[in-house]
Amino acid sequence: MRPRFPLLGSASDADLRGPAGGPDRRQAGARRRWVPAGLVLAQVLSLQCGAAAAKNLFPAAGTTATVLMRLWFAALILLALARPNLRVACARGIRPVAALGCVIAAMNMAYFQAVARLPLGVAAVLELLGPLTVATVLSRSRTDVLAAALAFGGITLIAFPGGAGVTSAGLALGLLAAVLRASYVLLSGHVGRATADLSGLAVALLVGAFVFTPFALAFGGVDRLGHPRNLALGLLVAVLSSALPYTLDLHTLRRTSARVFGVLICLGPAVGGIVGYILLGEQLSPRQMIAVLLITTAAFLVSRQKGAVPGRAAPGPVKHEEGSDRILA
Repeated sequence: MRPRFPLLGSASDADLRGPAGGPDRRQAGARRRWVPAGLVLAQVLSLQCGAAAAKNLFPAAGTTATVLMRLWFAALILLALARPNLRVACARGIRPVAALGCVIAAMNMAYFQAVARLPLGVAAVLELLGPLTVATVLSRSRTDVLAAALAFGGITLIAFPGGAGVTSAGLALGLLAAVLRASYVLLSGHVGRATADLSGLAVALLVGAFVFTPFALAFGGVDRLGHPRNLALGLLVAVLSSALPYTLDLHTLRRTSARVFGVLICLGPAVGGIVGYILLGEQLSPRQMIAVLLITTAAFLVSRQKGAVPGRAAPGPVKHEEGSDRILA
């Protein structure tokens, strides 16, 4: 005779999961679709707060010295957390890791130079042309194309020449940052799937810091790094603008495709505009506010798609997904 109240563990896995395709599974799938959006929102909030802090550091330390501190502090933080085996990391393939490090260094310099010449929200939206192009090229549905079109329209509105505080030099640097950002998205996804932890990213940041150091020494301004206030602000910028957002990027790209990530990251302009207004007193025109709304709508559309769930959007070779499975478990 079966007990009225079964012992713990006696129910089958199928009973606990519910019927195939039932409400529990659908709710779990819906929650998983929102995970990448949540990670990206945290990423852009951290990144824009870090950019605002960096903009306050520019007058005292200069752009080049700020980027140098950002790279070295972020590299040391992630090296302490990941404790990578450099020999193993090199054996897995140093080329994509080294390429990622060089791209991160160049992207930081181009973006901060753009931030020094443009309102924070405009600089953020220009940089997103890169990920948005990746999303458009890899698009597979009408919703993808619609989301990309909305985001592109928003970018055109918010960064159109003649807007408040927009200069030609700032636009050129922002577009350079966009090209580098697109390369960063593709390389970061590759490195993230090839490693199960933060070791690849930590080594990449170390490479970027070493590559950028001679450049920083040549351009000067490093002598101002010894001031305690500059060092403290530099550490804050490194955490908010590099260590935390790059880590969140890595986890996001393990859970979704570069296509979905490219549109979700367009939340940056909305957050950048709000952060710029609150922390820096920067104003957005009505046209730029409409642009922020268009871009946020695009991010919402893509976050609702089933393709945002891991494994649904163009999975790569199985061997690259092993680390991702361990993290998601």
